[in-house]
Amino acid sequence: MASLNVRAIGALVAAAALAASATVRAQASLQDKLKAAIVSKFPQFVEWPPDALDGRTSVDVCVATPDPFGSDLEELVAGETLDNRKVSVRRVAREQDVDGCQLLVIPSGATARRALLQRAATQPILTIGDDARFLDEGGIVRLRLVEGRMRFDVNAAAARRVGLRISAQLLQLAASVQGAEP
Repeated sequence: MASLNVRAIGALVAAAALAASATVRAQASLQDKLKAAIVSKFPQFVEWPPDALDGRTSVDVCVATPDPFGSDLEELVAGETLDNRKVSVRRVAREQDVDGCQLLVIPSGATARRALLQRAATQPILTIGDDARFLDEGGIVRLRLVEGRMRFDVNAAAARRVGLRISAQLLQLAASVQGAEP
C-alpha cells in the first residue's frame, strides 16, 4: 500500500510539474503572439529614407533565429502593403542576411544577437528586441511586459542615426522615449 501511495504521489508531482511547465509555455506563447501583433503594426509608423525603399517590391520584416513567432507574424502581415509594397517576413541567421531588411526583430535568445544589431546599426533598419540592454546596445525599440501588458520603449536617437523617422503617434504610445528631440 505504501509503495502505491509513493507512486501516486510521484505521478501527481510529475503531472503538476508538467502542468506548470505547460502553463509557462502557454504564457510565453501568448507573449510571443502579442509581440508579433505589435511588430506587425510598426511599419505603418516608420518613415524610411527614400533610397532605402527604391526599387523594392516588398518591405521585409526580418526575424533573427530562433524565431519565437512561428507562423504568427506571417499570418498577421499576410495581404498587408506599405506604399504599394508587400510586407513580407523572412528569417535571418547571419549578419550579412540583414542587408535588405527594413525591420529586424532580434529576440534575446538570437544566436548572433550582437553581430546582427551591429550590422543593422549601419543601415536604415528598425531594430526591435526584448533584451533589457537592447536600447543601450543601439537597438531602436524594446518590447517588454509590464503588469501583464506588452509595452515598448524607443531609442529615438538611434532611429535618427540610421535615417528613420518614427511617427509622433507611435512615440506617444511608447512607455519611454530615449534621445527625443527637444
